[in-house]
This record gives sequence, structure tokens and C-alpha cells, in this order.
Amino acid sequence: MTKLFKKKEPADSHMGRITFKVTPKQDEDIRRAASIRQMDLSEFIRCAALGRKADVDFETEIVLALSELTRCVRMLHAALVDEGLNPGEELWRPVILEARAAMLRISK
Repeated sequence: MTKLFKKKEPADSHMGRITFKVTPKQDEDIRRAASIRQMDLSEFIRCAALGRKADVDFETEIVLALSELTRCVRMLHAALVDEGLNPGEELWRPVILEARAAMLRISK
């Protein structure tokens, strides 16, 4: 009787580990590049190292940029309030609402 499945060779069944050094900025850049491609870090690094295609999900990139923009606007607003300045709510709210609306349009 023949076997339905063949056992993998030991060399094919074990994933190895490679360690390398990066600066904090390089680490941030690599993680961000993997994130916008919706890949885990190992998968992204394997693709990059082996010259394989790793398409950018531009919609995710735009949503992340808008999200960062909204976070920065909120931080700036909070800093102004902390300094006792009137940040003019009527000027800030439309920026945040428009960024949110854009994120919702993109995600649909």
C-alpha cells in the first residue's frame, strides 16, 4: 500500500532564524513598510531579501497618514489648551471631521 502523504525532509520542515542589527529609525521604517503592505515582519523581510514583490496597499497607507494627521492635530490642540490658549474649536473640528470622513470613504 502506498502512503498518501510523504514526510517532509527535516531541512524543509524547520524554519531558521536570522538576526541582524538595525538602527531605531531603520526598525521603524521596516515595520511601517510591512504594516502598509499588511504583512507580518518576517514575511516582509523574506520578500525584500529574496527580491519578491510586496505590493503596497495604498488605501491602508492613506488611512494611516490621515490617522496620524488627526492624532497630530489633537496633540497640537491639547498643547494649546495646556498653555492656556484658546485654540478656536470652530477651526479644528472641521479638519478632524474631514479626515475621519476621508478615512471612511477609503475603507468602503
